[in-house]
Amino acid sequence: MLLLIIAGLFVSNNILKKEYGKADKSDLYWNYGKILEQPFSHINMEGGNITNIAFEQSSKPSVRVYKSWEGYKKEVVKAFVKNDTLFLKFPNTYEDIFDRNWMGWNTLVRLFSPQLLSVTGTNTKFKMFKTKQKSISINMAGKSTFELESMSPEFDSLHIIQNDSSQVVFEMSPDYKISEVFHVKYVEADLKAVSFLDIGHGQIDSLKLNIADGSGILLSGGTLKKGKKL
Repeated sequence: MLLLIIAGLFVSNNILKKEYGKADKSDLYWNYGKILEQPFSHINMEGGNITNIAFEQSSKPSVRVYKSWEGYKKEVVKAFVKNDTLFLKFPNTYEDIFDRNWMGWNTLVRLFSPQLLSVTGTNTKFKMFKTKQKSISINMAGKSTFELESMSPEFDSLHIIQNDSSQVVFEMSPDYKISEVFHVKYVEADLKAVSFLDIGHGQIDSLKLNIADGSGILLSGGTLKKGKKL
């Protein structure tokens, strides 16, 4: 029995070494397997709020899933592109508390595309890193969180629709060392139920709001001081 266990470990170790040897070490995310490599400019997501889904701008579009997660082998994440929109479905049927905790600590899905013009999500947890685009439309529902970290301090327009208990945050990337403040020419936001929007670091020129009684929005002092001009 002991010999069998040792032999099994030896074989497993050799397999892992071969996989590591095949990986492109210049690829920062070589430990994520590609399940799709079609171009897209919009995203429509369902599920995924028990883990983290990340987006980064890249010249090479792809959808990647963490190889060490059993969900990668079982192909539980469904992805396809139609009319320039990536449809992503992520099942939330994980009852084991240890699995759920592990998934919550990790980023199991990573998305890459040259640009992302709109994000629609239900019961999802989505974060955009180091973005440089000027405009985006967000539509979040269910128990969802969305966060955008920008490397550019200038935005042309932000269009935001929120329902249920969704939370949306816009802020500067920690890698942008100059300032935490950004400038937006125009913001339009429609908040329903008990949703919350944080654009507290933004200096906004023009603002159009429709906020339900149970919803909330965080604005900067500079934006509030403009008063009737907005």
